[in-house]
Amino acid sequence: MRCVKFLLPCMAALVYARIVLGVSMEEELVVPVQQDSAQDGKVIYRLDAFGEALTLELEPDPSFLAKDFRLQYVGKPKSNGEDFAELPPNLADCFYSGTVNGDPSSSAAMSLCAGIRGAFYHRGEKYFIQPSNHTLTMASSDTMVLHLLSKRSRVKAKCGVTDVSQQQLDSEEPQPKQPMALPGSGSSRKKRFVSSPRYVETMLVADQSMAEFHGSNLKHYLLTLMSVAAKLYKHPSIRNSISLVVVKILVIYDEQKGPDVTSNAALTLRNFCSWQKQHNPPSDRHAEHYDTAILFTRQDLCGAQTCDTLGMADVGTVCDPSRSCSIIEDDGLQAAFTTAHELGHVFNMPHDDAKQCSGYNTENRDSHMMASMLSNLNRHEPWSPCSAYMITSFLDNGHGECLLDKPSRPIQLPSDLPGTLYDANKQCQFTFGEESRHCPDAASTCTTLWCTGVSGGLLVCQTKHFPWADGTSCGEGKWCLKGKCTEMTDKKHYETPVHGGWGTWGPWGECSRTCGGGVQYSVRECDNPVPKDGGKYCEGKRVQYRSCNIQDCPENNGKTFREEQCEAHNDISKSPGSGPNVEWTPKFAGVRPKDRCKLVCRAKGTGFFFVLSPRVADGTPCSPDSTSVCIQGQCVKAGCDRVIGSNKKFDKCGVCGGNGSTCKKVSGTFTKARYVHHLLRFPTKCNLPFSIRKIMNGTTVACDFILG
Repeated sequence: MRCVKFLLPCMAALVYARIVLGVSMEEELVVPVQQDSAQDGKVIYRLDAFGEALTLELEPDPSFLAKDFRLQYVGKPKSNGEDFAELPPNLADCFYSGTVNGDPSSSAAMSLCAGIRGAFYHRGEKYFIQPSNHTLTMASSDTMVLHLLSKRSRVKAKCGVTDVSQQQLDSEEPQPKQPMALPGSGSSRKKRFVSSPRYVETMLVADQSMAEFHGSNLKHYLLTLMSVAAKLYKHPSIRNSISLVVVKILVIYDEQKGPDVTSNAALTLRNFCSWQKQHNPPSDRHAEHYDTAILFTRQDLCGAQTCDTLGMADVGTVCDPSRSCSIIEDDGLQAAFTTAHELGHVFNMPHDDAKQCSGYNTENRDSHMMASMLSNLNRHEPWSPCSAYMITSFLDNGHGECLLDKPSRPIQLPSDLPGTLYDANKQCQFTFGEESRHCPDAASTCTTLWCTGVSGGLLVCQTKHFPWADGTSCGEGKWCLKGKCTEMTDKKHYETPVHGGWGTWGPWGECSRTCGGGVQYSVRECDNPVPKDGGKYCEGKRVQYRSCNIQDCPENNGKTFREEQCEAHNDISKSPGSGPNVEWTPKFAGVRPKDRCKLVCRAKGTGFFFVLSPRVADGTPCSPDSTSVCIQGQCVKAGCDRVIGSNKKFDKCGVCGGNGSTCKKVSGTFTKARYVHHLLRFPTKCNLPFSIRKIMNGTTVACDFILG
C-alpha cells in the first residue's frame, strides 16, 4: 500500500535505462480533479503533470456522430459476452471539447465516460489521457482512479504515401497562387469559388486485432480518436468548413469475413478498398451511406523497405466509392493524428515537402499535419498553406460534391479530452502492449510519455516521443495541455465559439492576357474575424473574377492563342514515335466537351496527340466555334465582346452585338470570269455556307461560324 500511495517515486526507482524508439513521448500518472461545475453543461478538470497545472474547460460536443449511427459486427466475439458488453446507448453524451488554460489556440477533445479519455493540444505539444489500471486510496478511504497522461513532442514514424503513390499530383507543375476553378453551367459548378460546408460521412472498421485488444471499450476508443481528428479539421488554417461525421462502425470478429490484413501496407489498402464497397449503400440519401472508409488495425504495417509506416491512403479519392479509403496502424491515442493525416491525402493533400508544395511552404515543413515525418504540430497553424491551397483547389474543381449533403441526424462524437479517459498506463499498453506501464519522470512531465519494457533482462523505460494525452493529470489541480502542466483554474480556457467573417475584397490581380480577353481575380479571406474556439468557417463566395484586356491582339501570322500554346511545346517530344523535332498543333476533333479546356495537341504529320497541359491559359476560347472561354480549366460563358457573362453574339453580318442591318444578301450564278480583280482566299477553317459581304471599298470573304 505504501508503494501505491507513493506510486510515482516507487516507479521512478525502476528506471534503469531509456530506449528511444523514434518518437518523443513522456508519460505521468495523474489524478484529474473536477472543479466546480460551470454553467450550460460545461465541466472543468485540473491536471497536475509534467511540472505544471493544466485546466481543461469542456462543454458537450457530439457533433461528429450521425444520429443514425450504426454499430455492426462481422462474425461473433471469441470471448464471452461480458468482455464485449455494449456501452450505454447514450454514448453521444460522453463527448466534450474545449480549450486548455484559457489559451484560444489550444484544443481539446475528450470522452468523460468511465474515466477521462482523449487528447488535447497546447503550446505546440500533443497530449493523450486515459484511465490506468492503478488506483489511489486517499486518507478518507476514497479510491481514485489514476489516469495516464502522455505527451508527444515529435514522431519519426512516417506515412506510407510515397512520391510514387503521389504521381498523379506530381504530374502537374506548381500553379500560381490563384483560384483553381470557376462557376459555370450545371449545379456542381455553381459551388466553385464558394466556401460551402462539407460533411465527410465516414465508416470506421476495426479488424480482429483491434477487437481482441480493446474489448468492450473498442467503440468508445474509436470515437475518441475520431473526435480528436474532427477537431483538427475544424481549425481555420484549413480554410474550409470540414466536418467529420461517423455514420457506421464495423467490428470484425471473424478475420475470414473481413479484408485480408497483412504487414504489406499497400496490399492491405488495396484489399480493404475492394472489401469495403459491399457495405456502402449506393444512394447518398441512405442513412448508412459513407464518403470514405477507415480501417484500424494493430498489425504492424510495412512499406517497401521499412516497417515504420503508420498509415496509407490513396490521394484525391474522397468521392470515389472504390478508392476513398485509408488504413491506420493503431499505436495509441496518437493514431488520431495519423487518421487526420491520411484523410488529408484522401482530400488530395500531398506531403508538405512534395514538389508541388514548394511554392507555398517556405519553412517549418515538419510542423504541420501533412509532414511526411510526423513532428511537432504548429499550434497556430496545424495545416500548412500548401494543404489549405490543395484542398481548396480540389473542392473548387468539383471533386467534393458528395460532401455537400448534410447528414440528417449526425451521431455525436466525444468532446472530452482523451487524457481524462485513458491514463498513462493505458496509453503505454496501447503503444507497447498489456505488460507496459508508465515510467514517471518529473523532467518529462507532459512532454514525453515513457513506458516500461524489458531489454536484455533489464527493466527499461522506452518512448515513442509522443506527449501525454491532453487532460492527463500532472499534479493536484493540474493537468497536461499541449505539453505543459497547467493549473486547471488559472483562467477560463474555454471561450464562446467565434464564427468567422469575410474580410474586404483584395485588389484585382494581374490579367492573364495582354490582349484578346484575359481574366483577373480578387480574393477575400475569412479573417474578420478569424474563426476560433470551434467557430464556423465563413460560407459564401471567396473569389470574384472579371474580364480584362479585351482589345484585339496584333496580327500574329493568323495564329490563334491556343496554337501559340501548342507551339510553345515544339521540339519537346512526348512519345518516342513523335520524333525529336515534333511540331504541335491544336486538336479539336474527338475531344470530349469536358476536356475542351485541356491543352490537347497533335504532332503534325503523325496520329499522335497528347494532353500537354491539364488546362489552357485563362481566356483561351473553348473551341473554334464558340465565344466561351476557359478559366482555370473550366469553360465559362462569354460574349463575342470577350466579356465573361456577356450575352452579346455575332449577327448574320459578323458584327458583334449587331442587328443584321449592315449587310445584304446577293444571289446569282457565276458562269465565266471575264477578268479577275482579286484572288479570293477562303480561310482554311471556314465552315460552309459562307457569305460574301461588300464592305466599303472592297470585297472580303468571312466565315459564318456557329456562335455559342
